[in-house]
Amino acid sequence: MLPYENSSLYNHEVFPSPAYRRFLAGRTHPIHRVPHMAYSNSSVPGRSGTQDQAQANQLFNHGLQLHSQGQVNEAMLSYEQALKLAPRHFQALHHVGIGAFQLGDPGLAEHFIRSALAVNPNVAEAHSNLGNALKEQHRFDEALDSYDAALALQAGDADTYYNRGIVLQGLRRKEEALDSYDRALALNADDAQAWNNRAVALKDLGRFDAALESVGRALALNAHNVEAHNNRGNILNDSGDAEAARQAYDLAIELFPGYADAWYNRGRALQALERSEEAVESYSKAIALNPQLVQAYNNRATVLRKLRRLKEALADCEQAIELQRGYVEAYRTQGQILRDMGRPDMAALSYEAVTVLDKSDALAMQHRALALKDSGQYEAALESVGRAIALEPDNADLYLTRGVIQRETRDHDAAIASCHKVIELWPHHPSGYTNLGRVMEELGRSEEAMACYDQALAADPACSLAHFNRGLLQLQQGNYAEGWRSYESRWMAQELSLSRDRREYEQPLWTGVESLAGKTVLLWGEQGLGDTLQFCRYASMAALRGATVILEVKPELVSLMGSLDGVSRIIAKGDPAPAFDLHCPLMSLPLAFGTLVETIPAGVPYLAADPAKVAHWAGVLGEKTRPRVGVVWNGNPKYQNDAIRSITLEQFAPLFGEDCEFVVLQKEVRTADKGLLGLRPNVRQFAAAIEDFSDTAALCELMDVIVTVDTSVAHLAGALGKPVRVLLPRRPDWRWLLGREDSPWYPNAKLYRQPSEGNWSAVIDKVRADLRSRDAN
Repeated sequence: MLPYENSSLYNHEVFPSPAYRRFLAGRTHPIHRVPHMAYSNSSVPGRSGTQDQAQANQLFNHGLQLHSQGQVNEAMLSYEQALKLAPRHFQALHHVGIGAFQLGDPGLAEHFIRSALAVNPNVAEAHSNLGNALKEQHRFDEALDSYDAALALQAGDADTYYNRGIVLQGLRRKEEALDSYDRALALNADDAQAWNNRAVALKDLGRFDAALESVGRALALNAHNVEAHNNRGNILNDSGDAEAARQAYDLAIELFPGYADAWYNRGRALQALERSEEAVESYSKAIALNPQLVQAYNNRATVLRKLRRLKEALADCEQAIELQRGYVEAYRTQGQILRDMGRPDMAALSYEAVTVLDKSDALAMQHRALALKDSGQYEAALESVGRAIALEPDNADLYLTRGVIQRETRDHDAAIASCHKVIELWPHHPSGYTNLGRVMEELGRSEEAMACYDQALAADPACSLAHFNRGLLQLQQGNYAEGWRSYESRWMAQELSLSRDRREYEQPLWTGVESLAGKTVLLWGEQGLGDTLQFCRYASMAALRGATVILEVKPELVSLMGSLDGVSRIIAKGDPAPAFDLHCPLMSLPLAFGTLVETIPAGVPYLAADPAKVAHWAGVLGEKTRPRVGVVWNGNPKYQNDAIRSITLEQFAPLFGEDCEFVVLQKEVRTADKGLLGLRPNVRQFAAAIEDFSDTAALCELMDVIVTVDTSVAHLAGALGKPVRVLLPRRPDWRWLLGREDSPWYPNAKLYRQPSEGNWSAVIDKVRADLRSRDAN
């Protein structure tokens, strides 16, 4: 802030303005401070000679006295009266500029100080003050010129060097900023704020030890300097000592509890320490103190996303963007959250906003491509990643993304070429080999796929995704001994959404080694509904080992699971769990029990339909006059491989012969299919009346046979012990193994496999023939 022209006021210190604070990254702030000033000796004749000049001087001196007492508005009136008598009164012009600055109008301050300098350009203090006014308007290059002009007239002014250092920091000219602070300190070694700002410059240069020494000097001179405590925290945080940083922020907050930036930075330290709940609280305190603090909203959104509080996280991003429309990082975080929420089309728009704001941001273009891929917009996705590659042609990760998109569009040759480009650029990185293995799997070249995964693990033995993909292939091939172990890598593979569902409990994970006798174990469902239906069978095995079993499942499965043997209590996901001693996710139970293909617990049924619901649906269906066939031709469209496993109704419809009654078992019937179903009087559907899986189970119980693609109904029918015909793509999910017409998981199931990629007609023909020959019975 600009000073009064009175030596008794020159040494006061002020915090930087909010505008300048927003400009600086990392909430690390140099301190703005006024320069020393002295009366100038320039005298200029008034319009009416010496009498007007004398009266103008008298009015100016009166204004100066008011100014020194803090009565800025009254002082301004006195200065203005002086200027009416002497329009070229240097001191009055200069001090009107000073007053305007103090009243929050740096533009007006600039105007009057320039007018003063037009009268007398040889006053160093006026040049320095003009620099301050320009600095406040973020016109840093012009401010630097003004400070240099002041120093040319008065080279020994420490405060001018100090403010010059702030401007150089704003211009990111870090070494020059450090030199300017060093010159200020050479003139005044007891300047605590110069030591503090010097520490910021050293931090920005990555010289953390020297920065800590410099901020230590500042605190030795003034132990109550809250900005120095805050900056010390930032230095420690950036150097990797987040706990010491938190302690420094706590000291700043203890001295000044209303210090929003210290609360914000404390949140960053807690975030780095993975103390997420505390970080949210700290960011919330910062926001309460300063609702305009956009970085706090964005950072809180990032932590809330980690905590899976996605709606709150999204609201924070929207607030940050509302406050600052050009805030790139908020759009980026918004895109990540929207992808997590299963809204890839909206996520793509967020990333597109980033690319509009920064046309050189290849990372945003890549993320946009992935979001477009997830929403099925493959052509636009390839265009987006292509733009990124044009910007960064040596970025292997971009070719990796392009290969993933090409693989999903079934353009295997192009995908292979992209993977080879990744390997060329990253010969010792596992990603290229891992993705190439996926392509080989899809082509049915299992040995080559396994070799690719082995190469990935040779490059990085800790590559969780390679372990996971290798495990899926092992399980598909029936190598359960190794496959279940590799499958545990799902929790560590950050590329998989599964990794975000990992539970961290104080109670230990049950691995099969620990005794269950007299213990309470929480078994919790993961992934899809079908996974829970398939692996809940292990609950009774845990009970047989002496455990009290609590089973957590998705709400739509709760009522059905009441029929499962060995379970003491069933809770819905999201509800608080009662006390327990051990826990285990359902899909880790085969490993814990050492399951091999030959030892799969295949006793069916292990679930049963509610008799009351069976009676209800029997009444709805009425008397049976023909064999009843339950049908499912497509699953959840959000499932990653839905396009491979699902069949269009048009392809499925040849099954609907007149000799059977068909009942649609899928809860959701797509809009495009409703009209076609209406043309089939022997096909009945009750989608609107199916409330949960207990209804679906009751309907299954009333069927003679169920024909379904690979969805949760296949597992439900299998668990109920009903005859079920499962239609599988050429490359089936790992649990159906390879080359078999039966399933060791469900002895009541018969499998129908595509003879070639995408060939559903041959599958439908075979199922239809079996139904007509009463093989379905």
